[in-house]
Amino acid sequence: MSIEFLRALAKCRAPLTLTDPQDINSLLVLRAAGLVVALTLRPEAGGREVARFLTLTPDGHSLLDLSRENPPRQFGEAAAPGKLFRNEASAPQEHAR
Repeated sequence: MSIEFLRALAKCRAPLTLTDPQDINSLLVLRAAGLVVALTLRPEAGGREVARFLTLTPDGHSLLDLSRENPPRQFGEAAAPGKLFRNEASAPQEHAR
């Protein structure tokens, strides 16, 4: 799933019709994850498949909000202490040896 594709959809005026097979696939992945409302239109024999993006779901909006609050780190970049987990109770405990 591409957060960048979700971000791009959020900036578009809906409804938006997609005809590129890769874009349609990305839209269907986001729909399966419950992040967008979208329709697929089955063409008549020999026609091209078309998808229509209608809107982001509340979960889609939440994911975008979270991605703005916690931008992705580069590979190998360490998390700042205390920033990896929201609260101490959710952090894994080290076992004494």
